[in-house]
Amino acid sequence: MAANQNSIACPGYMAPGALASRLEWTGDIFGNANYQIGGYNVSAQTYGMGGIEFWEATGPSNSGNYNIYAIFGSNASATENFANTPKTLLVKCYYQANSVEVANNTNLAAEVWRVYVQGV
Repeated sequence: MAANQNSIACPGYMAPGALASRLEWTGDIFGNANYQIGGYNVSAQTYGMGGIEFWEATGPSNSGNYNIYAIFGSNASATENFANTPKTLLVKCYYQANSVEVANNTNLAAEVWRVYVQGV
């Protein structure tokens, strides 16, 4: 079977044991007291990494009312938009359970999410 031409592996993933060379971070992140539509940028350095390859919340917030999503490519350089380049920035946007983005000035300081980050 031919390889999917629409898929590009991140650097190092074609070798056995490639995950051993990756950094991982798991922990809790808290919302801010003054959310603004469009989310905000987080650098890979926040997690002690040079680039983020995977960022995922493990579920909704502690209240169950909000979800959080990583959107790669927003506010990134053209090079970072390539799939095989680890990201140094990502935009996180909070959404209510009905998939509508949270309004400006919403206080999410009491909301917490468990997050898994993988990078280099």
